[in-house]
Amino acid sequence: MFVEKEDIVFKDMGDGITREMLGHGKEIMGCIMTFPKGAYVAPHSHPDHTQMIVVLKGKLELTAGDKKKICVPGDVCYADKNEIHGTLSLEDGSQILDIHTPLRMDIVNND
Repeated sequence: MFVEKEDIVFKDMGDGITREMLGHGKEIMGCIMTFPKGAYVAPHSHPDHTQMIVVLKGKLELTAGDKKKICVPGDVCYADKNEIHGTLSLEDGSQILDIHTPLRMDIVNND
């Protein structure tokens, strides 16, 4: 499958946060999330999903389990099922590639 740039689904999530749904298959999905400085995704977990966060731009404080790390482009955070994780944007325009497996129907159906 290929996704053309014009087919990427853009969503304004409010508070300056945006999501670009890059595409999905039966078992995986990917989104680009962009955050203003100070945007906060409270610590949470997913009982049925594994998540990988790749920092593309900016600087973020990522939490995974009981560890926190200041992450910059190229850094990766992996959260297994039920592992608590969260995000705090430290710069305007901070951006991540957010990958979930299996597919999160709550995100797909919200678009």
